Amino acid sequence: MKKVTSALIGVSLAASMALASNVVKSTDGRGDFLIAPLYVAKGNVCTKVTVYNTNTTRSILAKVAFREQTYSNEVDIPIFLSPGDVWTGKLCQQGSDVYLYSSDDSNHPQAKAMLAKGVDITSYSVKSGHTDVDFSTGYIEVYPIAEFNERSDAKVAKSILVNRWDSLIKGKYPSNTLKRVYNDLAGNVEYVDKNDPTPTSILPMTAFKNAHSKTLTGQVVAYGNDTNPYILLGREKTTQILKILQHKTTTFTYSNYGKNQFIAFDFPFGYNHDQIRKFEIEVRDTKENKDVKKEVVIFSPAPKINKSNYMKNEVAIISVADLISKTSNPKLFKEGQIQIKDITNVTDVQFGPGKHASFIPTFFMITNNKITNAHYIPTK
Repeated sequence: MKKVTSALIGVSLAASMALASNVVKSTDGRGDFLIAPLYVAKGNVCTKVTVYNTNTTRSILAKVAFREQTYSNEVDIPIFLSPGDVWTGKLCQQGSDVYLYSSDDSNHPQAKAMLAKGVDITSYSVKSGHTDVDFSTGYIEVYPIAEFNERSDAKVAKSILVNRWDSLIKGKYPSNTLKRVYNDLAGNVEYVDKNDPTPTSILPMTAFKNAHSKTLTGQVVAYGNDTNPYILLGREKTTQILKILQHKTTTFTYSNYGKNQFIAFDFPFGYNHDQIRKFEIEVRDTKENKDVKKEVVIFSPAPKINKSNYMKNEVAIISVADLISKTSNPKLFKEGQIQIKDITNVTDVQFGPGKHASFIPTFFMITNNKITNAHYIPTK
């Protein structure tokens, strides 16, 4: 986050609401901070992104950040949602690069023509100074900027919303009633074929309530600045989100020896190269038979056995078939349950090395080169 220091200069905080409420994970899909833990833009697989303003009498200014899988290098855009409004965009791969397409009227006027034709976010990220980028897979965050009480459900001109954002950048308060975003955002991602808009699977965004405690003005909300949760949400709220997502174990079922089945782990707020986590696995079949590797020790002292497996990057995708292949007899495990246990940071990310990771796990299948059956899986 190269612009953090400069962005903090001249920050003006509008006292909106006190830091009274702790962040909670939403149970109804609505919140003021959203994470779509997995998008895919690879081959013929595209991801359609939708963000909703569920409030019919208030407008919302927000930022949508697209983060690639290795280091969370970002490309973000502002969106301007009038009451009851919806923004949509689509991520697709063209050659080795990923393009963002959007013909939505909630885009900034200066970006509408470019987005309608498609913006190469891979090249854009590299030109901005980022390295080691791979936008073919990643995750999406939706950050709250401000909410306005329109006192009616009438349509609000987008130019008014753009002018309000510009006023915030200048440190001025727009004339309408300025509020923090009050749990009115929702969203989802749809996995589609490049040549067919029909969704093959839909995954709702993970929503958090009470993450937006104050409205920021000044350069921190300028369009060109990096999207930094520690500034836009505050360090306390960001830490609360990490604690909510901190787990030891995730559990899922598999079939057909795990063929064409995958688990994706999104580890938010890491932002470091060479992120590594270790984990252990336990495989059972439908009769609860557990994989047991028999170790015969003749010589003393016994050699140390490393049971740990490792995953890298901010978004890590694991083949279920590969997990089953590591058992002592893979032919025994046609269907059953797998636990990925003791998921722990090796490198200094999130709460630090040796601490359990904060993550969102997603199961999905690939059927006829299409993503199907995408859903969240239990954690504890």
